[in-house]
Amino acid sequence: MEVDPKFVSVTLDMQFDCLTDCSNGPQAWDGALEWTGADPVSHNAIGKLHHTWTPAGSTDLLDLSTKITAYSPVANPSATRWQAAGAQIRCETIASTTPGCAFYKYIPTWVMNFAKTPPAVADAWLIQSKLPNHPGSKAANKPMFFLPAKDKNAPGRNPDDNRKVICPDGWAATYGNPDATAVPEIITGDTASCDEFAYASSYNSGGMPAGIGGMNEVDTGNDCAQTYATRVKQGEWAPARRHP
Repeated sequence: MEVDPKFVSVTLDMQFDCLTDCSNGPQAWDGALEWTGADPVSHNAIGKLHHTWTPAGSTDLLDLSTKITAYSPVANPSATRWQAAGAQIRCETIASTTPGCAFYKYIPTWVMNFAKTPPAVADAWLIQSKLPNHPGSKAANKPMFFLPAKDKNAPGRNPDDNRKVICPDGWAATYGNPDATAVPEIITGDTASCDEFAYASSYNSGGMPAGIGGMNEVDTGNDCAQTYATRVKQGEWAPARRHP
């Protein structure tokens, strides 16, 4: 990056720390960590550091923390520290005997395709925008928390059990709104079906019990806000909603 000549020079102090059941080795750099305003891209500096992780069990975690501090002889030292929380790494062997690592503080964003599935996206938007817990809303800073397969999540909960609470077999045929698009209008052999938001494979699901981390537990899908869609014409839908 270009260094403004007014800084005279910028020197970096790099701190790479492991935080759990581990030890740090010495850092080794192949170049100086000082860059001058006169020639800011005069060199690259590549560093190496070995961490030794000695977990006692499969649930032990390795946290790697990065702190970069930049110093200039003419800058205010109190305003020079930088740390990207999203760059912190966690390694574990919970889901597999082979250690895997993730940027666990980074929150990925999934953009739903409105052009492809307008009724479903309209339903998700309604739930995210109007319910007080705003599941999965980036604007409200309320992320979805993924619930993996039963043998890979802490409470041992099968995500399909969440689905059975909200959308048990036959629910749509019994409780579906009569104004919804008739079947098999869309695809021959199609049947009335129920889906849910927040998704069954999430701690946000209404079917996830609060005692094991559920964030929005209900007794049945009949307790939820319910939406349906009516096809006006090919490619045009009219999503609507009703309360149970």
